[in-house]
Amino acid sequence: MTSIQLLIKIIKEHVPEDIWQGSPLIGYRYLGNTNRGEIGEEFVRRYVKSAGIEVTKGGRTAKTDMRIAGRRFEVKTASLGAKGTFQFNHVRLDRDYKYLLCLGICPDKIVFNMWRKGDVAEGRAGSLVRMAEGQAVTYKITKKLTDMMPIDDLPKTLRSKKIAR
Repeated sequence: MTSIQLLIKIIKEHVPEDIWQGSPLIGYRYLGNTNRGEIGEEFVRRYVKSAGIEVTKGGRTAKTDMRIAGRRFEVKTASLGAKGTFQFNHVRLDRDYKYLLCLGICPDKIVFNMWRKGDVAEGRAGSLVRMAEGQAVTYKITKKLTDMMPIDDLPKTLRSKKIAR
């Protein structure tokens, strides 16, 4: 065995299973993080609008990503990792939003969950972990696939008393 063959063998032993192989949504994985977030926000806007729920765009410089049914939402998007979890990055508590909506992109489905900002701040949405040591501005939340709901439930959830004024 040559040195190259040995290294290839070792690399293959350490590469995690690619759950995205053959996925209809694999193109999402090729995007940069900023594009992933923009696509997630645009998906939520169009999906919610198609369900007959009022939605307005917040814009890149706005204090929140969007308003849904008159409520301010921050939207975070993540793809499913090999260990069956999503890591929602750059969750901020200093922004003026009422709800955090986390959109999860899987190889073959789309899922979501949402929490009131107060629940996020108090850890009821999951543990907030600082994105960088020594700073307390941006956090990440890791969620299991089993913590999420099918995207088909989003309109019903938005219409529920959870976001009623």
